[in-house]
Amino acid sequence: MSDRIGGLHHITLCTGSAQGDIDLFYKTLGMSLVKRTLLYDGGAPIYHLYFGNETGDPGTLTTVFPFRRDGRKAKRGAGQIELCSYSVPKGAVPYWKERLTERGVPIVKVYERFGQQIIQFEHPDCGLNFELVEETADDRKPFVGGDVPPEHAIRGFHNWTVLTRDNEDMDIFMKDAWNYRELGADGAFTRYAVEGGKAAHIIDVHLQPDARPGSWFYGEGMIHHGAFAVPNLDVQHQVKLEVEGMGLTDFSDRKHRGYFESIYVRTPGGALFEATHSLGFDVDEAADRLGQEVIVSPQFRDRRDQIVTELNDPFELN
Repeated sequence: MSDRIGGLHHITLCTGSAQGDIDLFYKTLGMSLVKRTLLYDGGAPIYHLYFGNETGDPGTLTTVFPFRRDGRKAKRGAGQIELCSYSVPKGAVPYWKERLTERGVPIVKVYERFGQQIIQFEHPDCGLNFELVEETADDRKPFVGGDVPPEHAIRGFHNWTVLTRDNEDMDIFMKDAWNYRELGADGAFTRYAVEGGKAAHIIDVHLQPDARPGSWFYGEGMIHHGAFAVPNLDVQHQVKLEVEGMGLTDFSDRKHRGYFESIYVRTPGGALFEATHSLGFDVDEAADRLGQEVIVSPQFRDRRDQIVTELNDPFELN
């Protein structure tokens, strides 16, 4: 099977309120608000907000569905991505510990995994956990928002961590279906990577046999899926054929997501993975005005003004 799955592209979270996400990702972590649009699935108008670097490059994009207004709560647990970890420069953890504390963001722990210093913290509005990982070999440009000094700023993703109760089949999937290679283990964590394991090309699988199963439906308080880059639609189609040829037929047809063409597979470990090809964020908004207008998804286009009013999830950037 050919090497065709690339690095981490974007991750999608089901959170609480839009303001809570603005406060954490935009104001505290220094991400740019790249897009304001709506959830493509279903009929209820739910925001889909995109945070990342200034241009929303793959490997930097955290997207959120603020689901509190829908009233549905999700259960975190096995069968999900449990952690989204971002890359920061060596020595940045003390700065972030002080900044997060000052802004009321709960710190879960400061620890070491795979020889790297990590600070883990909690989303104050919905309880999801995130990490900042000190990475010496990440030369991507720093994020520029939130008055975070460039020498401490986030560069993009470092890795994601999948929580599973049994890693045997997930190990086969990561190697044979997703062309990621095992780099080693640290306690209950097994690390897989492409391109030698540079930042935004790493998946950790966390084995916890007694973990309770997590939700797969949309609801506040869970990471819904993680998307991986593929170079073109022909390769994406080949991925689907090859993975289904392994007997893993829980694979969606191609879905148009406005800025991506995407296919989704339920992995043996339970986590939902996406293979996606970017179409660009300037297809419906000028490059120098990204994130300034609410772009409605097709099912709402004929009543845009009404839908924007019905969203009833206001937020302020200042």
